[in-house]
Amino acid sequence: KNWPRDAVRAIVVTDGERILGLGDLGANGMGIPIGKLSLYTACAGVDPAVCMPVTLDVGTNSRALLDDPFYIGNRHERVRGKMYDEFVDEFFRACKELFGENVLIQFEDFGNLNAFRLLEKYQPDYCTF
Repeated sequence: KNWPRDAVRAIVVTDGERILGLGDLGANGMGIPIGKLSLYTACAGVDPAVCMPVTLDVGTNSRALLDDPFYIGNRHERVRGKMYDEFVDEFFRACKELFGENVLIQFEDFGNLNAFRLLEKYQPDYCTF
């Protein structure tokens, strides 16, 4: 509810675990959804006012980031299992509740343990890829 717009139509979401070529960036992976939505705007003419980038900050397994005093994310190892799944469930339910059932939710740079599993779980009930 902290997003300044209520007419969101496209969301790109990452958990920062598998940023191509860079690995686990945790919350520092926020540039990925911003960049992807910039491509939606530049290449497809999608109004940036209806786009929302999201990083699900579930921690990082990068010791360098956890030890970095300037790291912006939660300072703990990645949450896994039931707690992770409940957090992602809450995110998807909130998106649908706040922005409607037709909001596009694109997964970006999720780790292999979660990417396909989550896609299979949410595709039947959400506009997602």
